[in-house]
Amino acid sequence: MEMIAHMHQYYQSERNTAYIAAAIGIAFLVFTIILFQYFRNDELIKGLAYAFCVAGLFFLIAGFTVAIHNHRKMSEVKLSHQTNMELHKSEVARMKLVVKTGYRSALVLFSTVVVCGLAVVLFTSNDFWKGVGLALLIIGTTGHLTEAFSMQKNKAYQQEIGSIDLKKIYNE
Repeated sequence: MEMIAHMHQYYQSERNTAYIAAAIGIAFLVFTIILFQYFRNDELIKGLAYAFCVAGLFFLIAGFTVAIHNHRKMSEVKLSHQTNMELHKSEVARMKLVVKTGYRSALVLFSTVVVCGLAVVLFTSNDFWKGVGLALLIIGTTGHLTEAFSMQKNKAYQQEIGSIDLKKIYNE
């Protein structure tokens, strides 16, 4: 398989993962509507719903933004005029960086969300804020799960391109 095909498949997979994030955002928004419709008078539920609404918008916008970016990258890869050797070298270096540092910001963000949620749940007596804290715990955990899924896929891709028979690529 040529490097272009590997890279195209990678960006297609990343785009599909971004659609999953957008679907999670939609699920949070639907859950918000359900909570407001049936339990609007409960302060705990209001806290949950407000936080889920913000998280839903975040996941939805981030998911579609990343999906659009990866769709563009798929088009760029198809039009690449680099040799397999050049693509392999640049892709191996890029994936090394992605796996090493690419998740740091998201992991810090979601860890902060979990810690803040835990602090709010433990140190407040107001039901509204307990709802917000509980939602933050759920949102942060969901974020960590999506990042873990993405990290696992990227590590597998890194191993896949690292195990390509270099003699075939470099003797094109």
